[in-house]
Amino acid sequence: MRLGAGPPVRRADAAAQDDVRRANLSAVLRLLHFHGPATRSDLVASTGFNRSTVGSLTSELVKLGLVRERPGVVRGKGRPSNVVEPVSTSAHVLAFDVTASTVGAARVGLGGYLLQVRRRLHSTSSHDVAGVVALIATLVAEMQARAHPGSICLGIVVSVPGSVRQPDGLVRRSPPLGWHEVHLADLLREAIGDDYPIAVGNDGDLGVVAEYLRGAARGVQDVLYVRGELGVGGGVVVDGELLKGTGGYAGEVGHLMVKPGGRVCSCGARGCWEAEIGDAAIIRSVGRDPRESDIEDVVSDVAIGNRRAIAGVRKTGEWVGLGLASLVNLFNPSVVVLGGTLGALYPTLEPTLMQAFARSLGPNREQARVLRSELASDAQLVGGAEVAFADVLEDPAGTLDARRDQLDRTVKELGVVHQIHALGS
Repeated sequence: MRLGAGPPVRRADAAAQDDVRRANLSAVLRLLHFHGPATRSDLVASTGFNRSTVGSLTSELVKLGLVRERPGVVRGKGRPSNVVEPVSTSAHVLAFDVTASTVGAARVGLGGYLLQVRRRLHSTSSHDVAGVVALIATLVAEMQARAHPGSICLGIVVSVPGSVRQPDGLVRRSPPLGWHEVHLADLLREAIGDDYPIAVGNDGDLGVVAEYLRGAARGVQDVLYVRGELGVGGGVVVDGELLKGTGGYAGEVGHLMVKPGGRVCSCGARGCWEAEIGDAAIIRSVGRDPRESDIEDVVSDVAIGNRRAIAGVRKTGEWVGLGLASLVNLFNPSVVVLGGTLGALYPTLEPTLMQAFARSLGPNREQARVLRSELASDAQLVGGAEVAFADVLEDPAGTLDARRDQLDRTVKELGVVHQIHALGS
């Protein structure tokens, strides 16, 4: 899984003329996608290309429909440089975040714009794979119906809290959902059709992609992301690349052993970090029953200054800090980003978290900053979208041509089917 956020590819890196053009288009589109509107002069300075090359590349991207130009602001003497900006309605991605109780959905336009966001409760049965698939299919139809006419869907990416095999999207195990060996990508293709590329990813991986590209860790090459929910997931970026491991299972930080003989984890083992800092553990720490309360009750109690709730959350902070220290010793990141419940409660967790964190670390405690997620509940949606945008950022013209050809084939196949039905009737 390529993040698609590295430095622009220079002309010296490409061998053939077509490769040169593709690399140069990629460099310009990446800058606009990740950094927003820029003048032609800004693009010249950022890419190192000359003015005529930037003008030619911009014109080609305009013809592709991916960017547009508008007059710049006049400052002093001389002709203002045109402003180039991504067209959010030209190409989009449908991103989904499946949790134990909800499905989050977003239509994300080029440039990272959240054009439409929806959150729906799914079945109270955590094992209801068919219900989740049906809900995603319904949301796909609804959001596609609202998309700008002519906008090309580059793909569908689904975030799941669990071990997801790459590249086929098999969910090997998801304790929060009660799923085992679920061929989610295949089930979605059966429900939605083959019109869209479909990918399934781990929620921690997609969260770290989002924070690295657009959140609290922008500009940092080594990042650890931890999302606290019913389960605890994580993702790691090392030197600008997502750490995947064999099969794509790297980052299962929730099952780090921190307390031998401790509580039983949802995975069946005892003493996992998840069992000490997951939502159920936090709910118990404040004196509530997880069967009768949810994490929003704890967040509300803390917000109104409930002393028992604050004390319980801070006690959990010690376990958060202890686990983070082990991970920092292992990965040596520059930034640790906390998302989900841990991000929401971070201001309360921080004092005890940082004390335990500092006690357990050596000299590298001064290198690793602990930050709250800037993207909060949107992190997995943003990260999923960026994974699907990677191809068009790498090869703008080729990717659009391929998607248009696929859509044309689908339309022709549907036409043949309709003719057959008409003849049969």
